[in-house]
Amino acid sequence: MILAALFLLASTAGAAQTSFEVKWKKALRPDQAGTLRIGEHGLAFQPSGKKARERSWTYADIQHFDRLGPTEVEVRSYEDSAWRFGQDRRYRFVLQDGEIDDRLHEKVVLRVGKPATDRVAPPPVGAELELPVKHLKRRGSSQGTLYVTPERIVYSTPTPKRSREWTLDRDVEAVWSSDRYRLEVHVFDGREGYVRQPTVYRFALKRPLDGEFYRRLKMKLYDLERARAPAR
Repeated sequence: MILAALFLLASTAGAAQTSFEVKWKKALRPDQAGTLRIGEHGLAFQPSGKKARERSWTYADIQHFDRLGPTEVEVRSYEDSAWRFGQDRRYRFVLQDGEIDDRLHEKVVLRVGKPATDRVAPPPVGAELELPVKHLKRRGSSQGTLYVTPERIVYSTPTPKRSREWTLDRDVEAVWSSDRYRLEVHVFDGREGYVRQPTVYRFALKRPLDGEFYRRLKMKLYDLERARAPAR
């Protein structure tokens, strides 16, 4: 495959490549053991077994990258999934050794170049705002802390896989507050659909939101949105 050749060329040229022993978690079928390689040009999964077919994706071919945890990631491709009625195909891998640390995760996301999902979100350093909150959902609400830094919005919670970290210039579309004890964060996080729409995260605030800080944040996001808009 073309990508496999690129991986070989990258490794012979001394380019960085990281490999993990993983299990590909398949819905309704047994897991598949193999090796996940993260290189300069994309990702590749080589299943165990002599006749097993390698699957590979250039970074441009990855529609969405989701770090579900330090040892679990999901890749959403542009391939149609026949049994999911035309939705895009997803590949979920659980690492059997090592972990996807912040450095490697950021490297992959930057090369994918699209909004991403990060569920590994410890409290950040240098937060300008810190609020105890409840993430409101019809089912499975959680409680934690919402942080705003100059570059990111972070929701950190001890509830597994509920934490989120969003960069202001890549992931966040807008924020909205109906009153001082409610805040919505509108983000592009890989939601599927014919029409692309942001996902809305709704938070109940345990302390009132500072009105001036909220105004400055909205203006900053407005400026970033204008910078992202294509030239007309």
